[in-house]
Amino acid sequence: MNLHQKLAFFYELIGCGHALYHTVFDPSLQLKDTNCPFSQHIPALLNLNEDAPFFFSSLADEQLPVVITGCSDLLWILDFEKEEGELLAFHLIGPVFLEDISEPRLEAAISALGISGGEKRELVGQLSALPMFPINRWMDYGLMLHYSLCGQHLDSGSFHFVDRKTAAPETQEKQQPISSHGTWAMEQELLRLIEEGNLDYRKRAGQLVGRGQMVPLGGGDTLRHIKNSIIIFTSLCARAAIRGGLSPEVAYTLSDRYINRAENTGSFEELARLNRLMQDDFVRRVHDCRAGGIAPMIQKLQEYLDTHMENTPSVPEIAAQMGYSSSHLARRFKSQTGLTIQQYLRARRIELAKLALLSSSDSIQSICHSLGFSSQSYFTAEFRKAVGMTPTEYRQRNGID
Repeated sequence: MNLHQKLAFFYELIGCGHALYHTVFDPSLQLKDTNCPFSQHIPALLNLNEDAPFFFSSLADEQLPVVITGCSDLLWILDFEKEEGELLAFHLIGPVFLEDISEPRLEAAISALGISGGEKRELVGQLSALPMFPINRWMDYGLMLHYSLCGQHLDSGSFHFVDRKTAAPETQEKQQPISSHGTWAMEQELLRLIEEGNLDYRKRAGQLVGRGQMVPLGGGDTLRHIKNSIIIFTSLCARAAIRGGLSPEVAYTLSDRYINRAENTGSFEELARLNRLMQDDFVRRVHDCRAGGIAPMIQKLQEYLDTHMENTPSVPEIAAQMGYSSSHLARRFKSQTGLTIQQYLRARRIELAKLALLSSSDSIQSICHSLGFSSQSYFTAEFRKAVGMTPTEYRQRNGID
């Protein structure tokens, strides 16, 4: 089966369950093929200005699928057709909605694009009929498109996220209740995996599909919707981790840390990365707790260190608080964990540094000082030793400038 047969088969499949549209543009964003009835409005809905061909071509360099947010928080998937490194076409599927959008809000957004009269009414009707997808399920279609184009298996952590929406007038609208909430069963399975400390979490989670509609959590703002969803899910993960054996103090400290990061994160891509880090962190910690063999006094010390990472007292001070001598505490800790207390602290601080580097725009110096490193040069040396690259290189490797 050649590429065009694969794509034709893929497009036929995705149209079986929903009215999903696909559009193909050449590298200059001239229309080549589409089944979208409002294809003439796609440039306006995606704010495709004169810089868009260059912008999209630059995204093609990494050959990764892209989730795009357009006018009125419409979601699209963009991917790239290449031959021997040469860009041949842009493939676009969508749009869909992430949450329920009222007709008045659609009308206001379309009016802001300069579309009026009967043309506006027709477009509002067409957009109102579009399906609504949970973000993870929509990204699954992106992974299928990417495989059809490249034969490459990726996971949901491989996407770029691009926001091309334009500001629309505020409208007063009353949110309508949504009776079906198809995410409950999937959410319970995810939490069960965390409670088990299942190290195959990512693989298992990638096989789950949410069905039905999600209650809007952002008042029409997709970024706010995803942010609120992650904040709520972080709290649920903390409770699942406690049921799995993680101490409440550590679980809630972690929860607070990730919620604060989510609240201060400003892009879809950073939120997706933060969500993966949060889930991985809880799973790993629960797994470590359930592995057993660690004495209660050492578990208590680990919990203390985990919750005082930014400003840790000295080993003698900790030993005095716990009622042991420094040498006894240090010896027991090393025998139980295979690490000295300082090595344990250093490893945990590096993990926190990786989180801060990926989920915030804080400077290297600010991250260094917040984690208690004595100097930026020492932090850089320790980070390079643990990760194999400098903090700046780590950010760049993960697509953060």
